[in-house]
Amino acid sequence: MKIEAIVWDIGGVLIEDPSVNNFWKENPDSKELRELFGTGKISINLFISKGAKMLNMSKEKFLKKYKEVYLSVLIIKEVFDIYQRIQINKYILSDTNPIHAKYIQANFKQILKLAKGVFLSNQIKRRKSDLETFEFLIKEIGLKSEHILFIDNTKEHIERAKSLGINIIHYQTPKQLLEELKRYGIKI
Repeated sequence: MKIEAIVWDIGGVLIEDPSVNNFWKENPDSKELRELFGTGKISINLFISKGAKMLNMSKEKFLKKYKEVYLSVLIIKEVFDIYQRIQINKYILSDTNPIHAKYIQANFKQILKLAKGVFLSNQIKRRKSDLETFEFLIKEIGLKSEHILFIDNTKEHIERAKSLGINIIHYQTPKQLLEELKRYGIKI
């Protein structure tokens, strides 16, 4: 089995993961709102209105605090160094939304430029919580699942990809990532 494509998550793997649960105060209703926004099913204005109401704050305060959490993440240098050096086709698969996607596209151009394909949930209208997302990914990449490696920091996403025969790495640290890539025979 030869790996011919590596699919990378962005948040929590290539860049820092925003403190989502701290922002939403673990509000159970926020997940549905974030899913709708992340798949482009509701507008930015509706998202801001509903989010502000949910957290009991003005729209202006909501947007300001939202941006402080979601738009303050930095690149994880050690992982980016690994990402740059790998010569296998790279793809990005990220659950994001129009606000965060715009920030990623403006501030992490070097990540996106190295990718052969970029699949952002708000653009493909799918999230990693759906098995169909990985079926879509396999079709778009045009390889059999056993030739694809998926790297993500969320166990549920990893398990979903694995159920379709995609090779996986459950990212935890740069050192662990490096060791697992080598186990797959990937030269760094």
